[in-house]
Amino acid sequence: MKFFKKYTIEACMLSVFLLFTSCSSDDNAKEDFGGEEQGGDTTPIDPKKEAAIALYNDFYLASSQTAQDSQWIDGNPSTCNAGSVKKSTRDKIMMRLQYYRRATGLTNVITENMSKSAKAQEAALMMKVNGTLSHSPPKDWICYTENGKEAAGKSNLTTGSGVRAIDSYIKDAGSNNFAAGHRRWLLWPKLQEIGIGNTDRSNVIWVIGNAGNVPEDNPNFIAWPPQGFVPGRLVYRRWSFSIAGADFKNASIQMKDSNGVDISLSIEDVKNSFGDNTIVWVPEGIQSNISSDTFYKVILKNVIINNTPKDFEYEVILFNPDN
Repeated sequence: MKFFKKYTIEACMLSVFLLFTSCSSDDNAKEDFGGEEQGGDTTPIDPKKEAAIALYNDFYLASSQTAQDSQWIDGNPSTCNAGSVKKSTRDKIMMRLQYYRRATGLTNVITENMSKSAKAQEAALMMKVNGTLSHSPPKDWICYTENGKEAAGKSNLTTGSGVRAIDSYIKDAGSNNFAAGHRRWLLWPKLQEIGIGNTDRSNVIWVIGNAGNVPEDNPNFIAWPPQGFVPGRLVYRRWSFSIAGADFKNASIQMKDSNGVDISLSIEDVKNSFGDNTIVWVPEGIQSNISSDTFYKVILKNVIINNTPKDFEYEVILFNPDN
């Protein structure tokens, strides 16, 4: 395999936030891994890959759910008791979120706002007992509360629960999620706190409001999958690239494999209503279940920043953390 030349990318960051759509949950893999090549190869591991493996181990695997991780305690739909979420479960949800943010280059720590979490918990109960998701739940809903309605309108929603909900938001599957809005909120550089609501069949993550400043060490762009090494199993169907204030309406995207062969792709409709401005595309033939490192080069052209067209180029290297 050959490595691609890396480029320095400059960009500006502005703030954007509005509403978003709902998504469905999916399962994670949670396998152990080895950090050395097989077959007695003593070739030193790339330091950047080593860092990606350590991040996966210390944050993603460390936040895996176990049988002891209760998703919902003391809740009772028949009495509309929203119940609560164990601190250990909330901590793992926070850790799983931090994994994805750190993988993109974001280092600022996200905190939990307990007041928002209390309202999000009421919203999570509403989603569970009514068997559907809504950012504007009507007053005739079972277990309706004003607190729950407020949280629903400012949160990501999914029918998943626990740390798998974070994976679901980043994956952003489904025809309604073509703009990858849930992902954009969770990977928003200005996000500084969240509220967590969770039952055994619903999750609510409060993301809108009380935005912080753009971090001083903010990456030049936010992409998923991110630039550099990333576990193949966490590379989802939709790829995204975000820069605050950027105009992607006339941007083009090209992808190549390690042999320089073009990858067919389709670009989703651009929608600037979630977090930072973002372009989303779906490449064909990307295999997430890989046995060896797999390289892709991403080339974006005619991205308008401050009325000036700019081009971007970076590489994504999928690896199998079990090898």
